[in-house]
Amino acid sequence: MTSDKVFSGIGALLIILGILVILTPWVLFPVCEVEGMYLTTSAGVQMPMKCGWTARAETGMGALIIVAGGLLMARRSPETRQAVGVFSAAAGILVVLFPTYLIGMCRLADHPCRQLTLPALEVLGIIILIIGAFLIWKRE
Repeated sequence: MTSDKVFSGIGALLIILGILVILTPWVLFPVCEVEGMYLTTSAGVQMPMKCGWTARAETGMGALIIVAGGLLMARRSPETRQAVGVFSAAAGILVVLFPTYLIGMCRLADHPCRQLTLPALEVLGIIILIIGAFLIWKRE
């Protein structure tokens, strides 16, 4: 298998992972907001819970990961691979950090966002980070 085919395959994999990052909090393992749970303020205003804001942030990250995968498929120069690798590693870290530290999820352990969405996003983020590290490391 030539290196161009390998990197095209990695680009396609990044696109698929980006789509999964987008779909996870909304469709595959919906957050509480999708389930109809909202936080009601003392003024009676309903607002999305933390997991709803995390889902929005993950949607943006997933879109950027799709763009990175498309860029890798379109241009496979060593410089592009390095840049996509650095970006993918950073994106993978953010995919993990949004639900864990930066924004968070609901506090209750029995909410669907804690039981399903959080672990799924952590696994996806780690896979994206590993792909980014591989692209940085691979100098061919």
